[in-house]
Amino acid sequence: MSGTNAAADASKPRFDNDGQYSRNSILRYEMIFGANYISTGGPETTDNLTSRLQGFLKPGIRVLDVGSGIGGAAFHLVEKYGARVVGIDLAEEMVAIGHDRAKAAGMDDKVKFILGDVLDTKFPEKFDLAWSRDAFMHVPDKARLFKTLHDLLAPGGKLIITDYARGKTPGSAEFEDYIEKTHYSVIEPARYGKVLEAAGFVDVKVDDATATFVDILKREEKRLRDERARFLTAFSEQDLDYLVDRWNMKIGFCQAGDMKWGIYLATKPA
Repeated sequence: MSGTNAAADASKPRFDNDGQYSRNSILRYEMIFGANYISTGGPETTDNLTSRLQGFLKPGIRVLDVGSGIGGAAFHLVEKYGARVVGIDLAEEMVAIGHDRAKAAGMDDKVKFILGDVLDTKFPEKFDLAWSRDAFMHVPDKARLFKTLHDLLAPGGKLIITDYARGKTPGSAEFEDYIEKTHYSVIEPARYGKVLEAAGFVDVKVDDATATFVDILKREEKRLRDERARFLTAFSEQDLDYLVDRWNMKIGFCQAGDMKWGIYLATKPA
């Protein structure tokens, strides 16, 4: 698989979103989401997305995984569908863990993880599929983001993503404080779809999947509490309390109508 120009720039500060993506935080998230995952629903969400791509996922398909995390979805796409995946992430620790696990799994010839910003990275080939899980809330300029992804896809290529969204503008003071502290940039699902269309995508499907999100959050929060002893073998009680509180906070935001979760599917015209 060809390389890119995405070598790390040592002059730039390390991106960990104020500790959210430190190695410790990444590994504690993994205990919630499942092996090799750090995004909502873990393998369950991967199955949800791939079910929407039946007939499109074929051996040799070229996938760009944006905000690839530690590789769960990439490894699944390689193992089950014979994909060739380039994962790109801003977080150095994500890329390091993903690289190590690809090598350990014997997939490093089919999955490449690079450190970089997709908005500034040149790739030597077009992709058939752009994939992303709960990462684009870190990108304020979504118009530029989706225009970039549209340009990176081959004709007939598809984009499929999940992302946090807002339910109303403005939201409650508590929700707006959460958005400010996490540096997230979120928009309503319907507006998301319009930005995709403005970037040139067609057959845009917007799925307000907030009910699914809440169901997943509730089950993940319950698993945290039920598996307390296992969690505490690797992390502190403070870590556990932080995550339980955080999950309940997001459930509350969704139930109040402040927060949503969207699944988006779109196609670049052939």
